Amino acid sequence: MSTLETVIVISLVMLVLTGMIILPAGMCADTLIDAQEAIEDVLDEDDLISAERLNTFFTGISENYRIIYGAITEEVSDEE
Repeated sequence: MSTLETVIVISLVMLVLTGMIILPAGMCADTLIDAQEAIEDVLDEDDLISAERLNTFFTGISENYRIIYGAITEEVSDEE
């Protein structure tokens, strides 16, 4: 394999890994913002939020972190 081919392959691998990190992190950030807004709604006595909606926000945060840490755990276990 030539040096140019090696650089191209390494660049593609880095792009894929970056995408695997950034995309779930973006989903987590969006869900975190939604959860913070929900918490503010709960604390604000004028705006009431249902327990189901608040649970949905917290479930979304939890699921996003499970996706990220599951992928990381899977990658680490595959390398061993």
